Amino acid sequence: MTGPVRVRTATPADRAAIGRLWQELMDFHTHLDPEVFDLRDDALAIWLDWLDEWLADLDRVVLVADAGSEVVGYIMGKPEEGPPVYKRRQYGAVHDTCVTQTWRRRGVGQALVVALLEWFRARGLVEAQVGAAARNPVSNPFWRAMGFNPHMVQMRRPVNARTET
Repeated sequence: MTGPVRVRTATPADRAAIGRLWQELMDFHTHLDPEVFDLRDDALAIWLDWLDEWLADLDRVVLVADAGSEVVGYIMGKPEEGPPVYKRRQYGAVHDTCVTQTWRRRGVGQALVVALLEWFRARGLVEAQVGAAARNPVSNPFWRAMGFNPHMVQMRRPVNARTET
């Protein structure tokens, strides 16, 4: 790293920087899988409104990694509940994570995840879950290195596609 990175709770002043990171994340995913990540023209504006809800909600957290005056990464998480048939229903859900490309492989993502796991732990959660795009060659190895293992596979298909038998 060219300087120390500090992980802290995001504030409304970080909105534009987080929005730029989200757009970088979406551009990357759109390149990997344009059919799935086919965004509306106003996607960023919609997402920023959603981010505002997260920033105002004490039951959700947005953390940022800042390197001096530059926000170089963010992570979002919140407690969620699974179906009532399970003994351990509550878990920490990781929603979005992005580290700008020039700051990857420098421990920024790890620092964000560790801070989010601590936030979950402080709320009594004993498990965290994350979803990662199947075609993402960056995030899947990262999440495995952070100790996450696949437990479900989500599949998709167009409903009007022909089924071959």
